[in-house]
Amino acid sequence: MKSALIAFLTCLLLLCAQGQPANRSNKCKCSNSLLTKVRLQRIQTEPVVYQPSIFCPRTEIIITVANKEKCVDPKSRFGQFILNLKNKKTEAVYGTTASAQTSTSSSTTQQATSKL
Repeated sequence: MKSALIAFLTCLLLLCAQGQPANRSNKCKCSNSLLTKVRLQRIQTEPVVYQPSIFCPRTEIIITVANKEKCVDPKSRFGQFILNLKNKKTEAVYGTTASAQTSTSSSTTQQATSKL
């Protein structure tokens, strides 16, 4: 019984350890060197925004300029511009989905009541 408990706890420990990041020393993707200005024409791909998490307490914005990934300061005017664009895109996606679900459920309710 005791050996089964030890085996179970060992397996549990291994499963928990697999979920941990291998490189804990570099939690955030961006170092302290952040861009504050970039010409929009030079950005090659859509900016990627990483929200604060348990692994990195900062908001990080990464853009591709001249085939290199660069970090943008989220507190700069350019960083705020990117964050506002990302927020508008997510609101548009979720807002459309919610209204479509609402109209579908209300039409289903109307059909059910008309059958009664």
